[in-house]
Amino acid sequence: MPRLTPAAQVRVRDLQVAVATRLGLTPAMAFDVRREVMWWVWARAQAARNRRGLRSAWAVGWTSSGYGELLPVEVPRPGRGRVTVATHTSAVSPGTERARYLRLPNASMGLGMPGNSASGVVLEAGPGVSGLAPGDPVAAAGARHASISTVEASRVYPIPAGVDPVAAAMVYLGIISGQGVTAGGLVEGGTFAVVGAGLVGVLAQRIGVARGGTCAAVITRSRDKAGVLDGGAGRHLLADDTDALEQLACPVVIEASGSPDGVLAAARAAAPGGTVVLLGSPRGVTRELPLAEIRRRRLRMVGAHVDMLAERSERSGRDEERAEGDAFMAALATGRLDVHDLAGDAVDPREAGLFYRELATRGDLVGAHFDWSRLPVDYAVRRGHLLRPPSIAARGLDYARRPLPVSGRPPVGGTGVAFGFEGARGKLRIGLMGCGDIGIDNALAAAVAPNTRLAAVFDPVQRLAREVAESFGADVAPTPEALMDHAGVDAVLLAVPHDMHAPLAVQAAQAGKHVIVEKPQANTLAAARAMTEAVRAAGRELSVCFPYRYTPKVIVARHFVEAGGLGRFTGSHVRLFMDKTPAYWIGGFSGRAQSDWRASKARAGGGIFIMNLTHYVDLVRHLVGVEVDEVWGSAGTVEGATEVEDTIAVTLRFANGAIGTLVGCSSVRGTLSEECRIWGADGHLAVEPEPRLFTLRAVDGLRSGRWQAPGRLPGSARIRAVYLSRLATALDEGRPPEIGAADGLAVQSVVEAAYLSAERGEGVRPADLLEEVPA
Repeated sequence: MPRLTPAAQVRVRDLQVAVATRLGLTPAMAFDVRREVMWWVWARAQAARNRRGLRSAWAVGWTSSGYGELLPVEVPRPGRGRVTVATHTSAVSPGTERARYLRLPNASMGLGMPGNSASGVVLEAGPGVSGLAPGDPVAAAGARHASISTVEASRVYPIPAGVDPVAAAMVYLGIISGQGVTAGGLVEGGTFAVVGAGLVGVLAQRIGVARGGTCAAVITRSRDKAGVLDGGAGRHLLADDTDALEQLACPVVIEASGSPDGVLAAARAAAPGGTVVLLGSPRGVTRELPLAEIRRRRLRMVGAHVDMLAERSERSGRDEERAEGDAFMAALATGRLDVHDLAGDAVDPREAGLFYRELATRGDLVGAHFDWSRLPVDYAVRRGHLLRPPSIAARGLDYARRPLPVSGRPPVGGTGVAFGFEGARGKLRIGLMGCGDIGIDNALAAAVAPNTRLAAVFDPVQRLAREVAESFGADVAPTPEALMDHAGVDAVLLAVPHDMHAPLAVQAAQAGKHVIVEKPQANTLAAARAMTEAVRAAGRELSVCFPYRYTPKVIVARHFVEAGGLGRFTGSHVRLFMDKTPAYWIGGFSGRAQSDWRASKARAGGGIFIMNLTHYVDLVRHLVGVEVDEVWGSAGTVEGATEVEDTIAVTLRFANGAIGTLVGCSSVRGTLSEECRIWGADGHLAVEPEPRLFTLRAVDGLRSGRWQAPGRLPGSARIRAVYLSRLATALDEGRPPEIGAADGLAVQSVVEAAYLSAERGEGVRPADLLEEVPA
């Protein structure tokens, strides 16, 4: 096959990335889509050879450099002499798997399916297998980290009564360690030392003691793992303590560290004429191999890699692996060997990707295991189909059919009630102040919500007020005072220029009305604080209209965050590009009311940040539950036709150390482009332009390690109607609004901090501004 030119290789790579992105894969996984296809072909080839069909299962796989996830796989049903095991526990060999995952020297490539030791129950025995029946508890050497494994019957061990399946799952690791002890010729009463305190080294030390030996010392590079060396070790020495090592003079030293320098430490600890067992696989080149010293002291160097068991079996005429496995299980059954403390943490297989990232940096980790019982039975063990295509795409939940519980709110969907109106109570009568650009949207929302009614309207342009009143059956108030004194009005909704929010809110509160205000809460933080205090003093409620919270995709995003999909919040990014024409600055988007207030810094308070990006400031706060600690901003007016900024870049440092950015421009020709992303230590969430989810955590219904859409979302009523309905319900039940004055002030303080930072050229803390503004 001819080699591709570099240009052709780039084109193929770009195509792979495009296809993988479409399928929900990360770009790094694009180059390994073929691997899943290869597994698919291999399973069918095995099934055809056995003439036994397939079972569908899940397995931990390394799909690309540094990426691990739970993959759908198909396992051939057992042929002659083979057994299929439904896995309960699969043991992790931290040193080996870390080396493979990181592609360290002398480790096989970090792609494929890791694991080699597990326990579970027999699912099916193939022809010619005796002594094993479905349901029997067994341990299996050679079993991968998978919900089902098919292995040779000779590698399957019945678990004796009273032996913990988690301990039995270490059977192959016991075989690896035990054959190292055997290779050293250790006899009962003999003395030995072990270099390395990884899982294999500690098992070798404990198995040697269980066989009647005396462990003179365990030798390590540090004391990080001292807690696991209580199984009979006489001393704990450091590898660089040359004098102490040479004083040991052990007849048998087992090198199980995996460190290139482990051989040197083992040679120093061995007695003249002693045996050094090379059990570990050094991850690098041993630069100080003391060949002359080894010859002078007549040390016997014995290679004891587990792959040599087949050669030893040929020489001895017996199955050496089986003998070591039987010895390990017997030692567990008699209590001579205790490995419970080596099992480590139980890992949900759906969080395999997260686990391997942590394993890569945790040198103190001795043991861990995957707990396959955390997968639903019908999810872990399923019937396979020969004609089923390979599964490489990721699919999310179909939220249009599955109710989604969200804390503090009724279930979404599945209730027979329009989305967002579940549990609606009361009947809030609204007086609308302002019938211009956004006022008509609020009037429609009040009419759509099942528990609100538009009672009265006012606008200084009487024509606009009459149009709205006639459309929705409301009264026309001749003055603001008349609206606020209207007996049929419970709450006044302010859809007026920003500088009028505070004085009208104070007036409404003094008239005994609740106050609903369009975002932002006011044109300045001081004005926002004043209206908040006035409403509180009147014993009324103040709510700021941030209706984005009630879109289906945001509710799904909130559930994702609450379920732990992000992990610790670490960052966010918002981008908003718009094209506000000259007509906008005079009549807004609708052109219903002519005014120049939007272009005035004093009246509007600012430009694209306070007018538009405030929605996203509230949205990020709502989703992550963390406040902004410090703000840096840079703003400008590119077109020069207004006093307010049309371009801004803001950096946010959140209270937990996360960093966020907001970029906005209202003079980008011919576009409305929105992007909102939030990420954390364990996941990533895209809200705009389309909702997409990625997590390394086991979030119900989502496949970890893959980008995926949340499925079909329920049809939505107008989000402003949902906002008003939820507010009306809260007021009827005597609860504070879900979006209250505290939310409005928090957003307003971020806005003011951004503008001050742009003026001063330094960071500004919103909390400081809130303290400086008088109550």
